[in-house]
Amino acid sequence: MTGSIEAIVGSPPEKEKLVVQLFVKNGGQWAEIDQEAGQLEIEIYPDPNGSTLRFGLAELENVIALARARLVG
Repeated sequence: MTGSIEAIVGSPPEKEKLVVQLFVKNGGQWAEIDQEAGQLEIEIYPDPNGSTLRFGLAELENVIALARARLVG
């Protein structure tokens, strides 16, 4: 899948710091990157239907680099 990850910077009320929420384009959220523990962590949400997600490695690396830049600076 190319261009299939959507990254949105947000500030959910239950978090003290900004997060980057990762979505499948035209789909649901599958992960969130935050720094609540003092370091960047990714929380991955399993698909309730049991299906798998597949992304190009370069695309995933790029979105993680974008998240790091947005959250850490």
